[in-house]
Amino acid sequence: MPFYSGQQGQLFIDGVKAANVQSWSFQTSQAVLDTTCLEDTDRTLVEGVRSLSGSCRLFYYQATAGSGGDVSKLLSKCMKAGSGEGDGTAASSTSAKLKLQVADGSSAGRYIEMFCYLTSISMTMAVGEVLSADVSFEANGAPTGIVM
Repeated sequence: MPFYSGQQGQLFIDGVKAANVQSWSFQTSQAVLDTTCLEDTDRTLVEGVRSLSGSCRLFYYQATAGSGGDVSKLLSKCMKAGSGEGDGTAASSTSAKLKLQVADGSSAGRYIEMFCYLTSISMTMAVGEVLSADVSFEANGAPTGIVM
């Protein structure tokens, strides 16, 4: 059985493969609800709400000058321009469909796909470093596809 490394990782944004992804990660959690009664001697639980969140790092890349790119596409989902100072009514954020994939040699690969909202984007420009963006997201509902 082979091991996989970052070279097999891929990220798709709204169905289009992102060009320059350095990393992606996700985590899922399951809340539990306590159903223990006063005379019980052991704790009992039932399942609660699940959540899925994650992050990715993209290098800022444009195939041609002024063409935008993956980071620009994600920024436009999260950040919206207002009409002027003090404008608190810019357009609402929009969701993105993200697919985090491991290219395992099969036709579909191993992946998790979800609609999500971007919860933060942090861009870093430093001497000796490539301009990059760290993006955090939270899934909106259950994943739409899971093959892991």
